Amino acid sequence: MVSRRRRGHPQAGLTLVEIMITLVISGIISASTFMFFAGQQRIYETQTKILNIQQNVWASMEVVARYARAAGSGMFECTRPASYAVAGSPTGVRAHSTYPSAGPQTANLGARPSTGLRAYSELSGAEQWIPPIWIVNNSTGTGTDAAVRAGTDVLTIAFGNRTSGTDTDATLAANVTNTTAGGLTLAGAGTDAMFRAGEFILLMRLPSWSYGIDPTTDRGCTLLQVTSIPGTGVAVDHASSAVGGGRLWNPAGSVAAMMPADPATGTALPYALTTSGVRNFGQLTWIRFYIANQANNIPALMMQRLDLPVAGLGAPQVLAEGIEDLQVAYACDTGTLGNADLLALNGTLDEGITSDEKKTDEWANNVDGDTIAAANTHGFCNMPTALRLTLVARSLEADDLIDTALRENGPLDVEDHVQTVSPRPRDQFRRRIMSTTIYPRNNRPTI
Repeated sequence: MVSRRRRGHPQAGLTLVEIMITLVISGIISASTFMFFAGQQRIYETQTKILNIQQNVWASMEVVARYARAAGSGMFECTRPASYAVAGSPTGVRAHSTYPSAGPQTANLGARPSTGLRAYSELSGAEQWIPPIWIVNNSTGTGTDAAVRAGTDVLTIAFGNRTSGTDTDATLAANVTNTTAGGLTLAGAGTDAMFRAGEFILLMRLPSWSYGIDPTTDRGCTLLQVTSIPGTGVAVDHASSAVGGGRLWNPAGSVAAMMPADPATGTALPYALTTSGVRNFGQLTWIRFYIANQANNIPALMMQRLDLPVAGLGAPQVLAEGIEDLQVAYACDTGTLGNADLLALNGTLDEGITSDEKKTDEWANNVDGDTIAAANTHGFCNMPTALRLTLVARSLEADDLIDTALRENGPLDVEDHVQTVSPRPRDQFRRRIMSTTIYPRNNRPTI
């Protein structure tokens, strides 16, 4: 019999076994290729999530750090010394018994540091303080802090944008004894030329340059908004406020708490022409950063303008989603341990006990259970030399590539925010952390 599988025969082909072997090999190659590209796709998606996290934290840090660097601009010599002791009542010349101290930190947003600018809020009809730096450490997320994510910090900063950096830009031609609506009389013809309607001015007492800051003088400054320049060359008007009229910062009458006082007696110390002056503050920037939970419990970094008090204009806005923690540590150079003399400042911001046992931790809010030095004691930091900002960003969605049994994956311990619950919380979110140290402008340590 002649075989059909002769060379060149038109009916020659593969046997069933050969076809099956070919299909198996092709299937293996196709499956391997699919698995390779599927794995690459998952890696790509994971890297995209990480990139989005990094972009959020980088952009957020850039905004927060830029504002924080400017904190206190134009408020030089308006911060009270640590030796200032709060007394009096909310309606007295010392003002704000509910405001605890001249330090930058308070327990919640229901109180604020009694330092910086004395200002008036037309919407609340009461006086208030505008501190250059205000930190609420590890908020409880309750009460006045109900909008804040529990365990995170709140950072509020203020500054002016047209200040010249001098102590005063104009001198007074008459004493200022109260805040009654009207005009300020300035010494020297044409001295009103630097001021602009709608911008702000500061009434301030001149510092004592004999040694540091005079601890017997109330160092707060009074904020007023210029309503018009009469054209006399020597007067600047600060008419009373009218809600909706764009003048929300001037009281309609005399508000005693907006005037300085003798720290020892509480007696009013008016802005006397021999010891006081006027500073051109320009536009006020007063802004707050905090973490809040959005829909589906997604955390976000919020940015709120406090210098726009008209209803609706100052509503908080989302700066970046996925930012789950903001921590703010701050430091002052307090010198060698036990020596409060400014001449003993060592020029460094020490962190933790060192081998020579003469240095101590000059940072606050940097370790779990950190205690803040009390006012009138060495180490009290009422005007931080440095702020260390730390942001923790997470992915918006859980990543199933992370083992659900991995106990190490979960919220991070950052500065003094430490996870204390047991068992330690864990999840499948990817995280990135970023920290930077900035030095606010126009700040100086005081004792």
